[in-house]
Order: sequence, then C-alpha cells, then structure tokens
Amino acid sequence: MSVLNKRKVMKQIIDIQSHLEMVGFIKTNGTACRFVSLISETPVTNIQAACPFKGVIKTSKKMGLINVNYVTSVEKRIADKLGIGPKAVEYVPGNTWYKHLEITVEVNGKEEKRALPLCINKKKDDGEFYLQYFPTSSKNVYTMPNGDVVNEADLKPWFYDSKKPDFKPVVITVKLTNIKRIALSGVIMKTEDLEEAQALLDTIS
Repeated sequence: MSVLNKRKVMKQIIDIQSHLEMVGFIKTNGTACRFVSLISETPVTNIQAACPFKGVIKTSKKMGLINVNYVTSVEKRIADKLGIGPKAVEYVPGNTWYKHLEITVEVNGKEEKRALPLCINKKKDDGEFYLQYFPTSSKNVYTMPNGDVVNEADLKPWFYDSKKPDFKPVVITVKLTNIKRIALSGVIMKTEDLEEAQALLDTIS
C-alpha cells in the first residue's frame, strides 16, 4: 500500500444510519488493545434526587483505550503499590451488571474464547449494546434539556460520591446509542446529529 493510500485510509469517514453498524465495526477490530476517541451524549444519572438540575445531559469528548485487561491492570497497580511482582497478586473481580460478548480465536493451534469490548446487560434484555472504555482524558459540557449550559462547579455538589480505590482503573460502559462519533483504527464513524454535540464541545477550551 502506498503512503498516499495509507493517508486516505487514516481519513476514512463513515456516516452511519444505525448503531448496529458500529457494533459490526467494533467486532471486526477484535480483542487487541487499541486507542479510541469518542464523542458521546449521555443523561446524568449519578446525582442526588434533590438536585435542581433535572434532566441534565453530559456531552463528552474522550480519549482512551478498549480491550484493556481489567484484572491484569488492577493486579499491576496493587503490585506497584506494595512493591512486589505482579505474579504475587491475585485479584478476583466482583459481579457486574453487564457481560462481554466473546469471539473464538486460535492461539497456538488451540481455540480460545476472548472478550470483546462490546457488552450487553446480563440482568435484563434491553436490546442495547455497550462499549467498555478506559478513558485517559475527557472534556465535558453539561446542559439542560432546553440547551442552557450548567456550570460543572454548580452541579458537582449534587453528584454521588463515586470514589474508588486508587488501584482500580477508571472504566466506563457507554451505551452505543449515546455515541455520536467513534474514531478507531483509522476509521471515523459518526451519526447525523454529531454537529450539535461537536459545536457544544467547541465552546470550551
């Protein structure tokens, strides 16, 4: 492949009509750890009932990774904290409300099942797909349903305390239908309503 063709691949942009297209695209990327950028729009649910900002929405631009081995990451962090080797740590994760979709791959002549970053709700069939994502950076804008911007400093006191032990990496599970844009493996997939979210993010530094 020529350098020119490589540049064309890196700029490939796909307008999607259905988030099922996103499902297929993420599946084809397999189980290798990869950098991904997202623009998403999600309702804020981790706030107290008395919060005066009813129906607030968070628009985010995130950089991060998919297909990170959570258990290995936790074990390494614990080992680093204790000053011991990772093999001396055994971490057993707790139960989650979601489960990973899996694919079968061949490793050294044997078939193995490996988890995709795509998840479904294992407690109820809601028909949704979710992306497990390990953010490394994020910028957020909060707005009311009528479009008015809410200062994060005003909203922050109403958040539930979600502090986790420092040996656990930040991980989020994003509903695919809340993703407006995903950039992965040189391909950008975007929805019809991306421009509004992008314009809102462009208002902050």
